[in-house]
Amino acid sequence: MVAVDDGAAAAAGRMRGMIAAIAAISIFAFSLSLSIPLFSILLERMGASGFMIGLSGASAAVAILIGGPLLPMALRFVSLPFLMVAACLGMAGLLLVFPFFPDPWIWIGLRFVFGFGAAALFFASELWIISAAPPGKRGLAIGVYGLFLSLGFLAGPALLKLIGTVGWAPFIAGAAICLVAIPPVLLAWGDRPDTSESGGGGASPSEVIRFFRTDPAVLWAVALFGLIETGAMGLLPVWSLRLGLGEQAALTLVALVAAGNVLMQIPMGWIGDKLDRRRLLGFCALSAVAAAWAVPTLSGTEWPLWLVTAFWGGLVVGLYTFSLNELGSRYEGAALARGTGAFMSAYGLGALVSPPLLGFALDMFPPHGLFWIVALAAAAYVAMLALRPRRR
Repeated sequence: MVAVDDGAAAAAGRMRGMIAAIAAISIFAFSLSLSIPLFSILLERMGASGFMIGLSGASAAVAILIGGPLLPMALRFVSLPFLMVAACLGMAGLLLVFPFFPDPWIWIGLRFVFGFGAAALFFASELWIISAAPPGKRGLAIGVYGLFLSLGFLAGPALLKLIGTVGWAPFIAGAAICLVAIPPVLLAWGDRPDTSESGGGGASPSEVIRFFRTDPAVLWAVALFGLIETGAMGLLPVWSLRLGLGEQAALTLVALVAAGNVLMQIPMGWIGDKLDRRRLLGFCALSAVAAAWAVPTLSGTEWPLWLVTAFWGGLVVGLYTFSLNELGSRYEGAALARGTGAFMSAYGLGALVSPPLLGFALDMFPPHGLFWIVALAAAAYVAMLALRPRRR
């Protein structure tokens, strides 16, 4: 009887911890999705080139790429909730620094630090969620996580449309939202997973490379998602402005990408528990190819463009959802912590390549060059899946 009660208490604790991690990262996503288009619009207003705007976004991706191997080692010294609270405090303070230095070059350095904080939050929350999720319903748990994360990403551009991009208001709002992410973590501090051994051995660069070799279908899918998501959130507004669609229309397109994510997260999570995830990843990549052709084709329309953009956001997010589910099904314990670090590095790699590459394409092959790069990258991933034998 005592064993049953202990088991029920442990399960309830895992559930509380998972809910807290989902709440914290979703609130933070609200702040992050407000800041990414804000940075791009303000840099465009400063007169920065597409390449410079992309380079600014890439600095955050460098931080994520570097953070992937380092963060599992950090768990040898601090707990998951401590890492999350420290990151929230640091990023809230940092957002209030940006308005003091309206210079594109200074923002590159500030966004590097900002990106490292984001990496810490995503690493800690996703490791917490995967560790706490029941194996048979891991995909559904990830779908719930993705749903609330997408709601956070949807809320950011919507709030930015209301408060505008002028003055201190958007920066103060972003900082305040970061602070709101802290209470859920504090409430679930005692329900955190045991990570005292999860960072054992750390995650050296060679170990990160090993995951790219042993789990390419998972990690390259995440890299592709990083490339597409960063391009959509960061440069879709610039593409819209250069087409003359206006600032409100630009923010609407970003919000529609997030809306597609919201609608598809639970179905994606459920399907990922039932069907072959490798085939699902291939389907999502093919959808990215189709959308990269359709969005420029429909750029002179309104409702068709909106529908395709939402469709794009809804299906492409499966690259992340199915990959995270697959990672959790393959590893646990120390290996899962290192795999999550590699997962973060893969996303950082895609996000690093995307802004300067897509920004360069935006400048050199106007107006739709960035979409051709997205299509080529997605097609290359599909080819890799077709040519590489399935993992045993």
